[in-house]
Amino acid sequence: MKKSIALFALLATVLGQLSAREVKISVGAGESWKDGHIPQFAVWLEDTEGNYLKTLYITKKASRKSWIFCPKAGRPESLPVWYHASKHETAKIKAKNKSDNDLQIDAVTSATPKGGITFTASITDEPCVVKAEFNKSFDYNEFYTKENSTDNGQPSLIYAAVVQNGETQELKLEFAGTGSIDGSDGEIHTNTENLTTAKNIVKIATLTFSEEKTKTE
Repeated sequence: MKKSIALFALLATVLGQLSAREVKISVGAGESWKDGHIPQFAVWLEDTEGNYLKTLYITKKASRKSWIFCPKAGRPESLPVWYHASKHETAKIKAKNKSDNDLQIDAVTSATPKGGITFTASITDEPCVVKAEFNKSFDYNEFYTKENSTDNGQPSLIYAAVVQNGETQELKLEFAGTGSIDGSDGEIHTNTENLTTAKNIVKIATLTFSEEKTKTE
């Protein structure tokens, strides 16, 4: 029985790889991208039920928790939705010399680009959701102050696009809400009226499709 289950799981994985397709994801920097601290961000894939599938892109500082002058608990408020979805540990560790495989990051990683980024990734050909989360440290305003939001300032911003089966049209990732101000949960919050400069971190984020399906790595 166990062998049958294992064989079925392997077959499902192989079929999923064969039906994967390559996409190009482009993030355009907004007016606030370069102001002060450059943003940390993650792009990941979920199924239509909200179950995490895999990370497509993550900035190295966020993946390796290489924050300066932060507590041992790390910075869970930096990208709370991604941290909770991926179940990636937020505690600060000495990961400077560790590889992405050691850190269990199966994604494109890099230092935060200075002017946006374009990269390719493989996603399932089944209906799914691509999500992206962006955040800047010390991004304060009159509502999100140092006293009530520590180093975070304004909370992270979440963008998302639903990908239908056989989708071919370019999709724009739409603003969906914010992450937890203190990193205590992975929910997307819709109370956004007190955002100011954070809304201008990202100018546009899009997803385009190649004509041919591709096997995942």
